[in-house]
Amino acid sequence: MTATTTAPAPADGARRPRSTLDGARVTFPRVVRAEWIKLWSLRSTYWTLGLAVVLLVGFAAIGAISVKEFPEQLEGQADGSAALVSSLLQPGLIIGPLAFVVLAALTVTGEYATGSLRSTLTAVPTRLPVLAAKVVVVAAVTFVVTTVATGLSLLLGGAIVPALAPDWNAPDVPRIVLGGPLYVTALALFALAVGALLRNTAATVSLVIGLVLVIENALNLIPWEPLEYVRPLLPATAGAAIASTPEQLEQMGEFMPVAFQPGPWGGYGILLGWVAVLLVAAAVRLRTRDA
Repeated sequence: MTATTTAPAPADGARRPRSTLDGARVTFPRVVRAEWIKLWSLRSTYWTLGLAVVLLVGFAAIGAISVKEFPEQLEGQADGSAALVSSLLQPGLIIGPLAFVVLAALTVTGEYATGSLRSTLTAVPTRLPVLAAKVVVVAAVTFVVTTVATGLSLLLGGAIVPALAPDWNAPDVPRIVLGGPLYVTALALFALAVGALLRNTAATVSLVIGLVLVIENALNLIPWEPLEYVRPLLPATAGAAIASTPEQLEQMGEFMPVAFQPGPWGGYGILLGWVAVLLVAAAVRLRTRDA
């Protein structure tokens, strides 16, 4: 007969192993950390972010070289004015955000494609913290990388043409500089929300890029009076106003008539409204539908 010994239970207040203290607890900071690790464990993240920086800085460099070759573009503009800074940064904001759209879409749809999301939701059964963590990680990475790329663009542009270096005391310059990262971040979250709804990478990227580059431009060009009430509410068109000067918005209004002009911050609020609605819809689907 073999005797079985049982280790005595630890007395109250005694130190327990770490695993029994908090190893099984799921907290939001840990979910964010897990999403952070997953994002940076993919080589596609580095390629996508690298491409985004190249596009943002590259288009700014091309614009600065163009101004240097044709200095008449500086006529009538004060050195470092919002108009010049915007002309330097805006070309990159047309194509550059598309790389972040792909990154944001992959952040959520990649797990559906591989089936690894089931493991994630098993570890976080309440589900919503997973979506919230993805939002935090994508927003932080997009904003920081875009801000760095904007800074490099300004430094490079100012080195090529000193007049393009921003005058921080000039009207609207701080908003123009900050507006680029804010716009790109909101657009990335828009793509993430769409990805959480569609759960398919190709469909998400096609829909968001098609909306930004094709559908919105088509609606802006069609001369139909009812569309004057639609144009100010289009997500990318409205959101891009945060990085535009009042004069640019006025010129756009003449070229593409609108029923009302929400202004820079109002337009950005419209884009954030789209993001909020889509994220709520994505949260509802995540809670009510199987992964």
